[in-house]
Amino acid sequence: MYGGLNVNGTDTGRGEYIRKYRESTINTPVKDVNNIDLRCRTDKMNAKDTKNITIVAGEKFGLEFHEGDEDTSRFIEEEHRGPVLIYMAPLESNGEGDVWFKVFEGGYDPKTKKFYDELLMKSGGKMEFTIPEEIKGGNYIMRPEVIALHTADKKFKPGSMSYGAEFFPNCVQIKLISKGTLEPKGYPIPGIYKADDPGIFFNLWDKYDSYVIPGPPMYNADAGTPVDQQGGPPAGEGGEPSVEEKPTVPTTPTNPDKPIVKPVVVKKPCQRKKKRRSYQ
Repeated sequence: MYGGLNVNGTDTGRGEYIRKYRESTINTPVKDVNNIDLRCRTDKMNAKDTKNITIVAGEKFGLEFHEGDEDTSRFIEEEHRGPVLIYMAPLESNGEGDVWFKVFEGGYDPKTKKFYDELLMKSGGKMEFTIPEEIKGGNYIMRPEVIALHTADKKFKPGSMSYGAEFFPNCVQIKLISKGTLEPKGYPIPGIYKADDPGIFFNLWDKYDSYVIPGPPMYNADAGTPVDQQGGPPAGEGGEPSVEEKPTVPTTPTNPDKPIVKPVVVKKPCQRKKKRRSYQ
């Protein structure tokens, strides 16, 4: 899965600030929760190989997820439903040790019966994220991640793509300008997930009315911009998105009345519906 960045409505280009993953892994997931590739899905872990993008705490930061670097209109296969998470770690750590803290999690909404990545399917893979103002300024690795659950009804089996959840992490290098002083408790990657965690070993094809978001708890609940979770903000006159008063963000993002982060609604061209892939 290929990524792009947008700061305050300005496109920063594709891949310049994203740690470069192997060409063969652009659209290839990590399957083993204990694999070092779960960290950034790359073997390019030298910070000097990637530029740092400057972000001011509290401003909007746009993230894009696409199946490839050529077709940016498509996000992911329709059946690849699952949560979206964002972690951060101090750049000086290079992601090693107990350094990763979660700043966003979007899971399953029992009211709309949709997973968070289904909202991104409607927005062309685009979402807006607000960097928490209380986090201490400095250089960080930001790790957005999509977890696809279409094969998560069977536990991971080495050598088979048909067993276990699929993890699509990418890492962005940022320079955070902030007056905050908070240095959240960190956790290791790999190490945050286990193969039998209820949010990792999950039957998407059975009946369910809830979902346990995997990984450590959020560092703090105030990490996102609350909007309606049914495909973007409520429509105003003329079908344009309307801006609502900003309520308090819940600790648990599965609360259907108080969602967290705003997918960017875009028009998408008609596409042929693909058949579900079968991995051997």
